[in-house]
Amino acid sequence: MHTLTLSGYYGYGNAGDEAVLAGLVTALRARRAEADQEIVVLSGRPAETEAMHGIRAAHRYRIPALLRALSRTDALLSGGGSLLQDVTSAHSVFYYLGVVRLAQMLGKKTMFIAQGVGPLSRPRTRRLVASVANRLNAVTIRDEGSAALLREIGVTHPPIEVTADPALLLAPERQITFRDTPHIFVAVALRPWAGQDAALAEAVARACRAALPDVRLITVPMQPPVDEPLGERFSRLWRQEGGEPVARLGLTDPDVPATSLSPLVDALAGCQLVIGMRLHALILAAACGVPAVALSYDPKVAAFMAQSGQSDAVYDLKDADPDALAVLLRRVWDARAARAAALRERLPSLRAAAQRNADVALELLS
Repeated sequence: MHTLTLSGYYGYGNAGDEAVLAGLVTALRARRAEADQEIVVLSGRPAETEAMHGIRAAHRYRIPALLRALSRTDALLSGGGSLLQDVTSAHSVFYYLGVVRLAQMLGKKTMFIAQGVGPLSRPRTRRLVASVANRLNAVTIRDEGSAALLREIGVTHPPIEVTADPALLLAPERQITFRDTPHIFVAVALRPWAGQDAALAEAVARACRAALPDVRLITVPMQPPVDEPLGERFSRLWRQEGGEPVARLGLTDPDVPATSLSPLVDALAGCQLVIGMRLHALILAAACGVPAVALSYDPKVAAFMAQSGQSDAVYDLKDADPDALAVLLRRVWDARAARAAALRERLPSLRAAAQRNADVALELLS
């Protein structure tokens, strides 16, 4: 039996990161039986991770547990997600690279798996990422922009393979359809941005009311403690614009540990459109064949929309024009059936690319 250890932002109730982990576990188990491999996750809350994903977890910050996990593993997989960026702080970069270097010093095989890299604006951070990456055994990257950045900072070995986000491998467990009701549902997944929460909530509420007056909205706080206040502000403004009350859907209630991603994925599959800032709200929508309008605050958002064939449905938040957003929403809404069909046609190739992350990892063990 081989052991694989995953290092990422796991165990913190962020639906996007938990979806990445679920996708990686799905991909690994699609290629090798559970009896032939053990998957261990470095987590902020190991008990919750074990309950949700059915795998073993070790505390990411408790040194004895971390050392024990790394000493017993055959390979360390660092990712997926946006782990290597220094926009707000370089501390997280130092942590994730430190774990990789520790595994390398212990003689373990190491890999960046499904990583989204950047922005990297600090010279020291760029040098450190390149130094560690050039010692890896394998690299898979979820988008072309991240791969280009690694090459720019001097990563020359091993070869960089562009794949896709593992969350694309998730699918609804049951075909929930809110269409049993007389209402049409649209999901909205916002996140705080650049101190502009009030203006953001007002602009999106106005645009939704102008373009989608007859729909019922569901807010999706992908990271509840962070996203919840903005979602509540948006809901109040939507009602002031004359909209129906807004339902809330999240990975979990703020005070209750989550045990499954299925309710979130199933509910998104029952919507006819997703309006999202959160990257993994857009990715899960695509995995369900639901078209989206992206509110882009970061290059990774536009990168995924291009990868999924939806680059014409991206609104740059720097434009600050609710009327333009309303026009875009209406155009996408009117074409939603055709756009959903196009997504379904593209999904097999996206999922094949997402599966490659696990295939490359398992090749390290052969």
